[in-house]
Amino acid sequence: MSARRRILMFVLELLLFCLILPIHGREALPGTGTEALGTPEASGGAQLTVYVRDESGVVFSSLALVTLQNLTSPTLATSRTVGGRAVFEDLGAGEYTAVVEAPGYLTASEHVSISVPDQQEQIFVTLKRDNDSRMVSAPAGPPILTPKLQKELSRAVEAVHGNNLDAAQKHLDAAYRLAPSNPEVNYMRGLLADRQGNVASAQASWEKAISLDAKHKLALLGLAAILARRADFAGAKGYLERVLQSDANSWHAHQLLSVVCVRQGGYQEAVTHAERSLELGKSLANSVRLTLAEALMAQDQRERAAATLQAFLKAGPPPAQGEIANGLLRKLKSGALALEHSSAGDSPPSAEAASLAELPLLKPDLPTWLPANVDDSAPAVEAGVSCPTQEVLDGTAKRVQEFMSSVDRITATEVLDHQVVNEWGLPTHEEKRSFEYVVSISKIRDGYLGVQEYRNGTQDLGVFPDGIATLGLPAAVLVFHPYYREDYQMNCEGLGRWKDGHAWQIHFAQKQGKSSRIRGYRAGLNAPSTPVALKGRAWVDKDTLQVVRIETDLQAPMPEIKYLAEHMDIEYGPVKFKKQNETMWLPMTADIYFRLRGRRIRRKNVFQKYLLFSVDERQSISAPKEVQTSDDSAALTPRPARP
Repeated sequence: MSARRRILMFVLELLLFCLILPIHGREALPGTGTEALGTPEASGGAQLTVYVRDESGVVFSSLALVTLQNLTSPTLATSRTVGGRAVFEDLGAGEYTAVVEAPGYLTASEHVSISVPDQQEQIFVTLKRDNDSRMVSAPAGPPILTPKLQKELSRAVEAVHGNNLDAAQKHLDAAYRLAPSNPEVNYMRGLLADRQGNVASAQASWEKAISLDAKHKLALLGLAAILARRADFAGAKGYLERVLQSDANSWHAHQLLSVVCVRQGGYQEAVTHAERSLELGKSLANSVRLTLAEALMAQDQRERAAATLQAFLKAGPPPAQGEIANGLLRKLKSGALALEHSSAGDSPPSAEAASLAELPLLKPDLPTWLPANVDDSAPAVEAGVSCPTQEVLDGTAKRVQEFMSSVDRITATEVLDHQVVNEWGLPTHEEKRSFEYVVSISKIRDGYLGVQEYRNGTQDLGVFPDGIATLGLPAAVLVFHPYYREDYQMNCEGLGRWKDGHAWQIHFAQKQGKSSRIRGYRAGLNAPSTPVALKGRAWVDKDTLQVVRIETDLQAPMPEIKYLAEHMDIEYGPVKFKKQNETMWLPMTADIYFRLRGRRIRRKNVFQKYLLFSVDERQSISAPKEVQTSDDSAALTPRPARP
């Protein structure tokens, strides 16, 4: 069997794998997960898929005409691209040429050989702009890496990771020749230049990266780091705020902002960003504890500063940073800390404080695809505040039951961003889709709930990219429902911070000997379900006892079904329906990462434009604590009958 044939069989097998709500008889239980479609039977002939890309590597979103030729016919078949691709089926064995034409671009072609009847082949055709044409339109969409570009870029990243800078230079030069206008290539060129000590070249490459992609987070972080090293803290802060505008959960950005704020004398702001960085980055953000300690010392919070430094040392930092921490501890014990640094605008503690050059957090790093595990470290909580665990759990259960009755009465627009990424988080395929979303949660019998979801009026999984459906995201909070709460070991870690307020932090994990009744995975619609044990952390608003955020991970990888990693981060917020004078707590966003049979997938779901069944009124989700209303209205479209 040929290598291409083996790859094809692997992909077909992958599409048969699914992650869905567990089934007991005909009863669907609540849960979160994904489900994959089966593949249709193969046609009698070969299939050729032609992918069209811009010279920067971006999916060609404009209309292009693809003409298929062979030795006997200059126009064997024609097709227009949809989503940057055209498909030709029922082809016989032979030599073919795909010719691609588009207004404002030079004609391009690629050759392909088909040798077996059921072969499934794909080729990539890159279009270059015609500088003499006035009909050039800028392509839309993210930079998708062609196989050859992905290969060179991945090898460059691996070489940088192994500190083999000469090899990295070789592969990056090759990648740049393939796609000089690709922002990922320019980011890596900047990172390599930074590692080589060529800061000016690094800055130029990162500035080019953000000129191509204004929201390129890593390039913005790199530029912020350069400016911070030059003591241009205002400029650095500007770049970091741009990062947080598009990714409020970037622990790197919060980490760097804490440093910048300390250097500007904004100690309380530095504390806020440092704690947020630790909450999001967990053990990866350990270095920020040095900055957090500095900010606390500047405010004469000696005990908290000492505890922060002890936690930093306990995590096993590099020796140089350990020496800095021990020096700060000695200063605390000696009582030599001056109090004149407690006001904003003063310089931070100078003796033995961490310098910018010594902090690795100011050195741009390689990208990663999977966030930190919930057990890597626990976010900081308020000292001396005891948690009324039973009161919190009971109140949360009540709010979850209210959520059940609320969610059954609304619909929303769900926007899905689906990416297949490599081990460094670089996207190799991306799709964006939008659905009209309806969900119903109902009691089947005592101890069991059923979840039904409709997208665009159907439960057909074909609406999802790659045939893998993400199901049950709004129902993740049901771990706190009285039916399921006893299946989990729950521990209130204390009173933490969530955005501008306080929230109780609840850690939960599937109990030993308790089979999961919320999550399950199965390969095929009629295949048996495999229970999946979860662990996670929830943030429960101190005043309302509403779940405002929930993170989950697999308790352990599941090699028997080749499901090796999963991380979900879901945020909830209040939605006020003005005409009904009613507020419901509903999902805002859901970030999902999973590794399934060798593929790494990253998804972001955004729920917006909520509509209450009983009124003709569109609503927008507000941020917690800032309930907003909308006067926008839209006609209610027909919905499927609720189960």
